[in-house]
Amino acid sequence: MTNENASSFLCAGVTTYAPLKRWNVGSGSVVGVLGLGGLGHFGVMFAKAMGATVIALSSSDRKRDVAFELGCDDYVVTSDAEAMKKYDSKLTHILCTGVGEDFTWEPYFSLLVSDGIFINVNAPEFSYPPIPLFMQIMKQIVIVGSSSSSPSVAEEMLQFAADHNINAWYKKYSMKDVNKAIEDFRAGLPRFRFVLEN
Repeated sequence: MTNENASSFLCAGVTTYAPLKRWNVGSGSVVGVLGLGGLGHFGVMFAKAMGATVIALSSSDRKRDVAFELGCDDYVVTSDAEAMKKYDSKLTHILCTGVGEDFTWEPYFSLLVSDGIFINVNAPEFSYPPIPLFMQIMKQIVIVGSSSSSPSVAEEMLQFAADHNINAWYKKYSMKDVNKAIEDFRAGLPRFRFVLEN
């Protein structure tokens, strides 16, 4: 693995790899990845390499092609009630990497199986709404958070990525173009990481 590729995995790669491993994603798992950005694209590739069926969950149709290129098995626009019904009580895990301020828990709890796991790695500037406790209790849904992990897990993640030929999606910029890189970042242009090189 090249240095520029490896650097792109830190910290977004380990932030998604660690909880997928900790919560036993593997063959037979059906993982919904909510948000296809810097974190989400790693989540898709790791979950697929672990043997899971992966469903992209997105607020619009604009990342459909990207999702399938990353390896998703299906793509669901979360505002489409009929499309969401297809996966009612079918997902074993949801990896939440990003949501808008209109986020509510209920549609995603509906997708999870009993004892399903909602993994949150998203830290928005706004507050999440109250958890619908009755629904969580009745479906026995586990809600967990996860941040970057230990150096040993980061090393394990890089080896896993190398073994499974997982490569970050990134764009390189010369260090002299750092201001352009910042402008592009603020404009939401990267797919999905930036690498600055001397």
